[in-house]
Amino acid sequence: MKPATDNELFVQKLKTEGSIKSKSVFEAFLKIDRADFVPELYKPDAYLDEPIPLGPDEIATSQPSTIAFMLEILQTGPGQKVLEIGAGSGYLTALLAVIVGSKGAVHSIEYEPGLKDFAQKNLQRYDFANIELLTGDGKKGLPNQAPFDRIISSAEISRVPKTWKRQLASGGILITPSGSEILKIVKKPGGKFSREEYPAFAFIGIK
Repeated sequence: MKPATDNELFVQKLKTEGSIKSKSVFEAFLKIDRADFVPELYKPDAYLDEPIPLGPDEIATSQPSTIAFMLEILQTGPGQKVLEIGAGSGYLTALLAVIVGSKGAVHSIEYEPGLKDFAQKNLQRYDFANIELLTGDGKKGLPNQAPFDRIISSAEISRVPKTWKRQLASGGILITPSGSEILKIVKKPGGKFSREEYPAFAFIGIK
């Protein structure tokens, strides 16, 4: 029997603890090794369920259990078009790309050029043809690619931009941190929105 890698053991632990619930999220975490998305200095910490610093200004990755939770409530599926606000290390970008598959697409906007380059370097370790990685102001979204089936932000915001809501497809889901909560917004037929709140999380603010 092939021995389990550190990443496999780590992912199994997240599943056992209940952070990972669905088959699609579980398989994505198995395929994407977190160690490929952290700075060299922090490689020994890659399989800890903790945020990892990415650079100045307190920029850090989200802890994997939080990423898993967000992916579970995002309910992403094959063939969907996803807008990601804040590529960070590219880890969530890669997980999304696995879940949506070759017929789907992930468009990711990163504000910090240095982080965008870091994410791009990390993603090059994998053979993805369904990712567009851009530098820009995520609050503006990506109107030329709208509508999106799913929109996800990893950075804390005080108010959900109207541009994101406009760019969300009917029936689409938007996930974003706000304060110590994660918001789940669903666009209903006719343009109305429903909202759910999940408390007790901590995130870096969006610029």
